[in-house]
Amino acid sequence: MTSSPERYAMNFGWVWGPDNPRLDKVARLALNLRGADQAKLDDLLDGWLEGLEHDAESGHYFQGGFSVEVLSRSIGTAYIVFASGGEDVADSLGYAVDGFYEKVLQHLTGAMATWTERPLEG
Repeated sequence: MTSSPERYAMNFGWVWGPDNPRLDKVARLALNLRGADQAKLDDLLDGWLEGLEHDAESGHYFQGGFSVEVLSRSIGTAYIVFASGGEDVADSLGYAVDGFYEKVLQHLTGAMATWTERPLEG
């Protein structure tokens, strides 16, 4: 049996820590996904993105308090950045990555996921 790629666990110390005392910074979480079945990745990712609002000008997808930017897609790979800010930063970002996991990531058995917490911006 193969397992799904690793699920991200919210790091509250990163988003609510001493670098963000007023909760006014933007947190960006990058996902580097590789080794996925191309057809399955395309179907699942496109289906998930269709459920989000899309800003054609910026290319960003969003829902509630988070946004998503698909920076690259290639054969079996994707580089995606999730972003949120403000008082609900952890809730919004957690909601985004949990939804992504449930709709896309857990179904990509055999793929590898690397999550990177980028420095807070503000």
